[in-house]
Amino acid sequence: MHAWDQPAEALLESGAKAGARLVMPRLGEPVEPAHAGRVAPWWRAVDAAAREPEPDTTAATTLHKAMPWPID
Repeated sequence: MHAWDQPAEALLESGAKAGARLVMPRLGEPVEPAHAGRVAPWWRAVDAAAREPEPDTTAATTLHKAMPWPID
């Protein structure tokens, strides 16, 4: 886990232990607290997606060695 999601994880854990009803919507997601269901830890999927390796784009941006300079 990264440092940014530790407060959410701590809140989720302590809320469950205390029997508290939590509302933790995604950023920008509209929510009506009276009708909120069970908390889904959406930040875990965001963290997993952030860990996926970036595609290698260096080949597409590297000039061929025989390319004359400057390129006109």
